[in-house]
This record gives sequence, structure tokens and C-alpha cells, in this order.
Amino acid sequence: MVKLNDISIRNKLILMQVFTSVIVFGIVFGVFIITDVNSYKQRKVDSMISLAKVLGTNSISSIQFQDPEAARVMLEELRTVSPEIVHAEITNKEGQVFASYSKPGTNTFAIPAVLHGKHYAFTDQQLFVSNPIVSNKEVIGTVYLEVQLTELQQIIQYKYELAFILLLVALVFSFLIAVLVQGYLSTRLLKLVNAVIKIRKTGEITKAVEDKGRDEIATLIQAFNKMMEEIEESQKKKDEFIGIASHELKTPLTSIKGYVEMLDMMEQEQPKKQFVQKTLGNINKLERLVKDLLDVSKIQSGQLQLEMKEFDMDELLNETMNASQMVSETHKIIRKGALLNEMVYGDRQRIEQVLLNLLSNAIKYSPGENTVIVETEKTEKELIIKIRDYGIGVAPEEQTNIFERFYRSNTVAVHISGFGLGLYICRDIINRHYGRIWVESNGKGSVFNFSLPLKHSPSIQQT
Repeated sequence: MVKLNDISIRNKLILMQVFTSVIVFGIVFGVFIITDVNSYKQRKVDSMISLAKVLGTNSISSIQFQDPEAARVMLEELRTVSPEIVHAEITNKEGQVFASYSKPGTNTFAIPAVLHGKHYAFTDQQLFVSNPIVSNKEVIGTVYLEVQLTELQQIIQYKYELAFILLLVALVFSFLIAVLVQGYLSTRLLKLVNAVIKIRKTGEITKAVEDKGRDEIATLIQAFNKMMEEIEESQKKKDEFIGIASHELKTPLTSIKGYVEMLDMMEQEQPKKQFVQKTLGNINKLERLVKDLLDVSKIQSGQLQLEMKEFDMDELLNETMNASQMVSETHKIIRKGALLNEMVYGDRQRIEQVLLNLLSNAIKYSPGENTVIVETEKTEKELIIKIRDYGIGVAPEEQTNIFERFYRSNTVAVHISGFGLGLYICRDIINRHYGRIWVESNGKGSVFNFSLPLKHSPSIQQT
């Protein structure tokens, strides 16, 4: 079942206006029909009571002289005077029938209970009228009429048909007006929505959303533009700080690393040598972080350069796997799939960086396991590299966010170190090679995939 929250703003506006129109037109047409029917009934009551009074006045002499035949002849004239009257009856003051008339083909007349004490009463298809016959201020009898309301049924049916046709016409015009009106409102809102979606997907601050209105939507768009300006300014300052800090850290860090490496070669006594090696390991981590921060700074400023040339993908895979295997004491890295036997046009160092990062993550995020699988596949258009681990996996709701800058999974952020930069850099490198990168995970382990196109040439622009 479709929920209201799942319907777009555009369709909500249309539904709201059409639904409102249906209610308004329904009420108007309902009042119109009820008023018209009641007006017809009142006119019919007035005319039948007037006719009953005339019949009563003309039958006074017949009752006084006990001439029922004259009264019956008078009632027979109703056949031509008022054909909708199916029964007419005159009673004396004792309530006994003095004269009566029945339209051919109808049943005998019986005074209905609903008429007792009333001058008129309606049933489903009949009107009953009673009027006293008065002579010298004395009631000497009563005139009863039963009127068939066939015309009323026809009027009601006609009014309903007319109302239905008018309602359809009104709905069509209401829908057209709603489409035009919502187009003005929803288009402006959709501009804002699309801008937010673009920022969410790319992480890039979009240009200001243009709007010339002065209503609440315009106020919202102006507030959004102002917020984007502030975020963009803050982002620039943060990127500038990251770039400066990374450059400033690189030189002293290189010196520190050099001294510690010399100390490592000179020191042989335990546990002093162990302390030096641990220090060297932490310096290497810090060096990788500084390198990642420099890469992020270059990506944000558009200064990350690629040195494009042809290289053997199988050779790069084997070298990278061997390098990762040398530093891993817990996992065995296994390659599956046939040799690619392909020369790839790209930046060999940057593709190696992607492989090292994915292999490092596979080892880091599969504690307690001992295997990482590297699979290769070749299609008509691209090479696909798959790095599979059997670790904690990636939740479905996080798989679209995991390549964002500084994004850290909620399930691993506490007990596994990292800044959320590696996958962001990998995505940018692969995108610059016109490839794809994505993750597959079903809760037990993950497969990080990236592809490189086969059909390309040195004419690809370096960015």
C-alpha cells in the first residue's frame, strides 16, 4: 500500500487540490440537488393542497344534499386536470367514504397512518394530502389525495446525471489548474532537493539555487544558499589547513623517520631495539596519514596529477600482493582467476595505491580470519579486480556512503583505527581512470571491486 509520505511533493499538491475540489464540488452539488428537490416538493404540496381546497369547496353541496354521484363525477375530472393523482377520496364528518376516484390500473386507496393529524406526508414515491371540508365553520368532511411523484424521480435522476457530468468537468479543470500551479511550486522545491542530492552524492558544494520569488519557498532557498556559502567557506579553510599542516608535517616527519631508521640499525640490545621498531612502525602510520591528507588536499584543489602510461596489470597485481604479504603476519593473500595478459593505460603508482589500500583494509577489517582473496575478471570492455575478505562486512545502508571523505562505519569506528580517507582517495583515482569502484557485502565479509576500461588511449586527459 502506498503511503502518503512516499508520494512526491508534485503529486501531493495535485492530489490535495483535486481532493479539495471533489469535496467542495460534492458539497455544492449536494446542496444544489437537495435544495431543488425540496423546492419541487414544496411547490407540489402547495398546488395539491390548493386543489384539495377547491375540491372540498365544490363538494359541500353534494355532501349536504347527499349526492355522492355528483362528487364522484367531479373527482373523475382529475384524470384530465391532474393525471399524477392516482387516488382521491371524500369522506363525511363521520369518516365514511362519500365518493372516491382511482386511476385505472392502481390498487384501492387506504389512508396511510403517516397522514393522521397532518395536512400532507411524503413516502418514497407518493405525496398524501388531506384537507378538511368546512361549511359555516363546521367540518363536514375531508378530501384525501394520493399523488404519484414520478416527475420527482425523473428530476432527481436528471440532477444526479447533471451533477456527475459537471463534477467530471470540474475535476478535469481542477486537475489542469493543479498541474499548472504545482509546476510553479514543486519545480522550485525540486531544484532545492536536486541540489541537496547532488551534494550528498558528490560531496561538492553546488552553485546557488536561483529563485526570484518572495514567498516561504524563496526564503528557504535563500537560507539554503547562505548555508552553502558558509559551508563552502568553511570547507576551503579546512582544506587549506589540511594542506598546510600536511606539508609542514612532512619535512620534520621525514627527518624523524631517518633518525629512527639509523637508530634501528645501530641498536641491537633488547628491549631497546623493540621500542625503536615500535616507534618506527608508528612513524610509518603517521607518514601514511600525512600522505593521505596531502592526496585529499590535492583532490579538493584539483591538483592531483596522473602520470599516464602503459603497464602490465598482472605484474602490478603480483608485486602489490607480495608487498602486502610481506607485512601481514595474520593473513594469506591468494589470487584466483586466469591471468589478464593485458596492458593497462593509467598511472601505475596510483593504481598500486588503490590495491594496497584495499588489501590493507581487507586484512584490517577481518580480524580472526586468515585469508584474503584477489580475483580477476576480464570482459569485453573492462578489467575487474575483486578483493574479498571474510570479516565484519559492510551494512547495506552504509555501502553508498563508505567512499565518502572522512566517513567511518558506526560498527568499526571505535575499535579499528582510521580516518576514512583511503576509500575516498581510491574512488577519486578510479574515477579519473574512467573506471568504477563499488562494494558488495551480505553481512559476512566484503568484496571491494574496481574496474579499469580496456578501450582507451593516451588521448585521455590527465587531471
